[in-house]
Amino acid sequence: MASVSLLKSGILYFKLLYENSAPRMLRLLAWPILCAMLFVLTSCSNFDKEFTVYSANTTIEVYTDGTAFVSEFFDIAVKKAENYGGVYVDIPQRFTDASGGVHWRDFELVAARRDGRDEYYSQENNVPGYSIYIGAEHCKSCSADLPTGPTKIQIAYWLGRLVRLEGDREVLFLPAYMGRVHGQGAKKTLTLKLPSGGTVRPSQQDRAAAYDITRSAPNEILVSIPVGKADRKLPDIEIEYPSGTFVTVTSGERVQWWLSDHFLPFISILGPLIAGLFVFIRLGQSWRLPAPSIAVDSKKTESISPALAAYVFWNWKLDAAKAAFMASVYQLAMKRLLRISGLGENAEASDLSARQVRKKGKVARARWYGLPAVTRSVFGRIEGERPVNDRRAVVYALYGFEPDLHQIVAEEYRKVRGGIDRAALKTSATILALGIATAYLSGLLIFSAAICGTLLISLIAVMALRHPERFSGPTDFRHVIGTYFGLPALLILSLGYIGMTEVIGEQRPYLVATLLHVVGIIGVLAMLRMPTSKQRQIRNNILSLHRYFHGEIDGPPMSIECYEHHLPFAVALGVEQRWTERFNLWRESEKMDAYAPDWRISS
Repeated sequence: MASVSLLKSGILYFKLLYENSAPRMLRLLAWPILCAMLFVLTSCSNFDKEFTVYSANTTIEVYTDGTAFVSEFFDIAVKKAENYGGVYVDIPQRFTDASGGVHWRDFELVAARRDGRDEYYSQENNVPGYSIYIGAEHCKSCSADLPTGPTKIQIAYWLGRLVRLEGDREVLFLPAYMGRVHGQGAKKTLTLKLPSGGTVRPSQQDRAAAYDITRSAPNEILVSIPVGKADRKLPDIEIEYPSGTFVTVTSGERVQWWLSDHFLPFISILGPLIAGLFVFIRLGQSWRLPAPSIAVDSKKTESISPALAAYVFWNWKLDAAKAAFMASVYQLAMKRLLRISGLGENAEASDLSARQVRKKGKVARARWYGLPAVTRSVFGRIEGERPVNDRRAVVYALYGFEPDLHQIVAEEYRKVRGGIDRAALKTSATILALGIATAYLSGLLIFSAAICGTLLISLIAVMALRHPERFSGPTDFRHVIGTYFGLPALLILSLGYIGMTEVIGEQRPYLVATLLHVVGIIGVLAMLRMPTSKQRQIRNNILSLHRYFHGEIDGPPMSIECYEHHLPFAVALGVEQRWTERFNLWRESEKMDAYAPDWRISS
């Protein structure tokens, strides 16, 4: 077909363009070429140009159990040799009673034939009922075209739940049309074979402008729908019968019917409700303020690294990397795994005794591997620096290490979170399943997927424009085709499908509900970025520690051990000078000699 050859030519053109020009030109030309290809591809299937429906004749035989057997014949002319290969027949199931309640007719397909022979068919859900495709199967080795000329499509099926009780009367209600083919305005004739004793409701007799109703026999009614009528909007045919004409419905059947009537509306609102409840609970937990601390507990900080304290305190800003790095350096010094020349970023390190610690026995190695991973990584960076007179400039080890440092600390923070947030993932999976079920049962699965795909690809394009560095990578042929051809092609095909697909009035509320499911999933997944209770507790402990360093709340009594234990955290919070001043005041009050720790380089 022309579309296939065009697609092959387009791919060849892109390959030549890639080999003989810069990627920038490829970016500029990809979209116009794909738009031109879309114009040809989307013009391949036009039902109105390929088929014409001349007439539709339906026979409906109603039984006293409230069911009806329907047989329909459509006279169709195939006008083009290259065509879609079949037609869609819409079967109505949804109806509204006199009080405004929405109900569903039971449906069971019996046969689908073309020219008297069984034909391939497939069923699709829709809000008003089913859309049944009858025609050639679409596959790689199949011919998807029907031969030109007249052909006859037949479909047979059972309809149930056609009777409702109103007072002392039973009302039989039938659709004014049974099936609709491609929305054609062909003349339709319905022959109703009914149980005796029924009378057409007077309100129905006044609707001659919609369709003509004549009684052709005592138990037979003929309904004629003229050419050009919008048959989907025609009112149902209602026939009254005395009570007891049809089989009495049991209470179990009534419950089953009620559940089936409300199933689709229920799941369409259930997903957004679950998402809203989940987000409300999580926001309530985050807004709940903890009780103010009156004293700090130093044991609560032992489970985290000073580097993590720095990142949490400085809200994960880029400047937090230096504080996190220096805090890890001081933790190594306090553990006597290296010696430093003093406080500040100009400090130098020497005597890297961790080398010997790692070579000693189990106790020594346990001491080493008991350190946080980020602290061990910082030691590795310092160890890799070239020494000058057995000293290494600490700050030089930080250059180029910021991304790795951030990643290691973020991994520690995720572990503090308590692992994967299974509640959010399960909730998202549940909402996704409800959204897929809503879209599938309302006949909007592909349409909803096209909308979501369009939004996703548009979001990727916006992110690529705002942060091009995140999308930089190899420029081989596959990458270029996938980025500059694949995504635009998917976007254009999605937009083409959206533009060519009709969303009827009954489907629109469920389309909105499906999109609300997507919004709900985004809202639930956004909660993954919010701190958990454990992470909030860590932040509260760090803030309390900051107040303790300033003397605003009580805490452990000052001592050499207390000073050295909290010094790395003071560095992380940027208050090491304040903490050292408090320590010096304590030494003076205790009349202590000069403090000369073994973790300091004496000269």
